Amino acid sequence: MCGIDGAGVLDALFSTNAAPILLIDPGRDGAIVDANPRAAVFYGHSRDRLRSLHVWDINQLGRAILPAMREIASWEGGHYPQRFHHRLADGSVRDVQVYAGPIHLGGRKLLLCIIHDITAVIEAEQFNRLLLENVQVGVCGIDRSGAVTFVNPTATSAFGFRHESELIRSHIGRFLFPAFPPGTATGGVRPHPVFRVAEAGEPVRDIETVLYRGDGTSFPVRLTASPIRKNDGIVGVVISFFDLTEEREREAQASDLANALPGAVFQAELHPGGGLRATYFSTAAASLFGVRPDADLTAARTLAPVMAMKGWARVRHGLRQAGRAGRVWEGEMEIAGGRWVLGRAQPRRRSDGTVLFNGVLLDITDRKGLEAELQQAAMHDPLTGVWNRRRFQQAVGEAAARLERYGRPYILALMDIDHFKRFNDTHGHQAGDDALRMVAATLSDRLRRSDALARWGGEEFALLLTETDLPSALGVLEALRQRVSAQRMACGGAVTISIGVGQARAGEDIDSLLQRVDAALYKAKAAGRNRVEQA
Repeated sequence: MCGIDGAGVLDALFSTNAAPILLIDPGRDGAIVDANPRAAVFYGHSRDRLRSLHVWDINQLGRAILPAMREIASWEGGHYPQRFHHRLADGSVRDVQVYAGPIHLGGRKLLLCIIHDITAVIEAEQFNRLLLENVQVGVCGIDRSGAVTFVNPTATSAFGFRHESELIRSHIGRFLFPAFPPGTATGGVRPHPVFRVAEAGEPVRDIETVLYRGDGTSFPVRLTASPIRKNDGIVGVVISFFDLTEEREREAQASDLANALPGAVFQAELHPGGGLRATYFSTAAASLFGVRPDADLTAARTLAPVMAMKGWARVRHGLRQAGRAGRVWEGEMEIAGGRWVLGRAQPRRRSDGTVLFNGVLLDITDRKGLEAELQQAAMHDPLTGVWNRRRFQQAVGEAAARLERYGRPYILALMDIDHFKRFNDTHGHQAGDDALRMVAATLSDRLRRSDALARWGGEEFALLLTETDLPSALGVLEALRQRVSAQRMACGGAVTISIGVGQARAGEDIDSLLQRVDAALYKAKAAGRNRVEQA
């Protein structure tokens, strides 16, 4: 793809600008139309190569950057700074601040992007940024006109967006009022406590209200707003909010429980000497416990098979602790048949010292199943079914701890599907997904239960071999490489993998090991691919 009006258009327009500049066409899926010489130096690509790429080729967000790009392209006038992670030709990633805005050139509406490398600056901001990113409250800032100037990930997610750039410069009224008209000025908005903060300079705290997501749906929040002062003047407002959805749901659940009393009701007595016995169960308990309707549930012989001995021991201990402390007992129990029960009981002390528990038992099997599914989703790659990067890093940390404490060796390998982009371009993205699944399945099929496989990112996989030395690992990995290359895809294509492998050294941190293994992977690819190289 050649640049507009020849290769030198940016040289002529921006020859004196020392910053990298990209010209992007939003109408062609973010294609990079042209780049100045400084951009070629920064990204490590030739200008011709840059003109063959799309913005999602260099942005770590991948194709998820496209909605944000189109949002920026819709802005009128000015270039507004956005922060992204950009990938260079050598595979390294730099933090950049992009000043982007629409321009008209050659009869087309394009996006002019001036790139500033702020990697060094980011380190100085990291503590505050991490604080904002990890707090479980939404935080956003607005200027005096009501335009959003910053927003943390919790707020971005709460408002229903994927990246902060989709919210920057939006009017806060969009999230304070239903069906807020675009472009409405602060003066045209009916009064809201947030706007009064900017006018009066007095904060508002812990007001319960509702906010609105990008799709117009509402959610309850507890909101605090404080003025942002600079040079004795108010320049904006910082807003923090806590999503009350779960809290309201819990309140509703408690109300439903009080009104409908679902599940089984029970009573138990805790005697001063420590003896504990069940004295009553409602008829619903038989169905809940999976016993005959006429069974005597107050008899120990009937209850014993319902739950393992350790489970009953935890229940008895919990009830005794709650009885002595005079507090509510609550516990989750796994019972026969793989079902789960939530128990909750209120203690009441009698004059003779006996504590009477009045409680309810609820079937939470479905909820536990959903929790397990969510846990599975949080730890596994949805496409291939293997572990995701986060779970794999936890496993490597555990292996490193075993090495340090007990001297147990472990192996780390990184694998990359060779020429995956070419495979995708030739056979299509569905075939590419099939290839990723095939590689994951082929590798998983030959591993031990103690080993761990994860999708590290894109077409790259990571493998942890525990209790293994390097010579043994090389044999295993060579066999895996051969097994993958022997597979044939339904599309008629075949894939191979390059592997870098290293054994953890005593006292070596995980990052150093990863760097060694990654270097070995690059060595394998440079040596012709479809091979194993050791660090």
